[in-house]
Amino acid sequence: MRFRENRGVHRPPYRDLPGGAADGVFGAGDELGCLNLLTRERVAAAAALIREGRVFSLNADVGAWPNPSPASSPRTPPVHRVFELVPGLAYDDVLDGFYLQGSTQWDGFLHVVDARTGTSYNGSRTGDDGVGAWARRGIVGRSVLLDLPRWASAQGRSWDWRAPIGVGARDLAACAAWQGVEVLEGTILLLRVGWEEGYSALSVEERASFAAEEAVNPGLEPAPEVAELLWDWGVAAVACDNPALEVRPPRADVRDSLHTLLLARLGIPIGEYFLLDQLASWCAAARRYEQFFTAAPLHLVGAIGSPANAIAVV
Repeated sequence: MRFRENRGVHRPPYRDLPGGAADGVFGAGDELGCLNLLTRERVAAAAALIREGRVFSLNADVGAWPNPSPASSPRTPPVHRVFELVPGLAYDDVLDGFYLQGSTQWDGFLHVVDARTGTSYNGSRTGDDGVGAWARRGIVGRSVLLDLPRWASAQGRSWDWRAPIGVGARDLAACAAWQGVEVLEGTILLLRVGWEEGYSALSVEERASFAAEEAVNPGLEPAPEVAELLWDWGVAAVACDNPALEVRPPRADVRDSLHTLLLARLGIPIGEYFLLDQLASWCAAARRYEQFFTAAPLHLVGAIGSPANAIAVV
């Protein structure tokens, strides 16, 4: 199934973007970035991907994933308190210390500032709508899962969820070709590197030890070639099962990180800690790697990030 191209916006190739920045491409003051590619026509076409009615929640427990938090992160798990509204008859609850990016989450455009301009995507600054703009329209469309460990295994390549394996543009293209799936304009790209499977298998003691160590995991290379591929593919958003989308330890200063290249310059939302194992197992068995995808970011004006609230349906 091919999705119609967005005829309403001229989206130049990456090589023609001044400084690799998409400022102004979707209009002055735009805060949606590549989410603009999720047109009504594409959403309607994506609905045809629902054939079996299987629903996959891609969200981890906001209070338990990861737990304990890595030493490099201040995002401690929230404290959940239940209290009585009417004694014995009605209850309510509250989360104390709730970090919006502490579990399965979206990084919003305000998360990173481009050092060259002092602003985030398209000139936005702290205090603008942020993720609130995404929440008003929702994130709905066709998603494609690229299962990198299964692809690597088929190529005879070693893979370890705790190894600093950098995934480059050629790897992404090769994985898509091996799976027989196209990443078309308006695709929400889901990347599995095996982090969920590995972390889930750790004991409580091993998780504590893991949190105290320097973060090491497979992920995307912070390279302009990766940003170029995602932009030229027309990716509307990209999400991964690891903690930061990028390979760690970091291979670039934040000024040259993929977060800067994608969030601050291209307006491509980033998702992290997405639970993709069950969906990946189904995809491998069915040999079908595209899904109907929906996510409802938290409607909080000015939010830097948000719980993902993401679901894939096949």
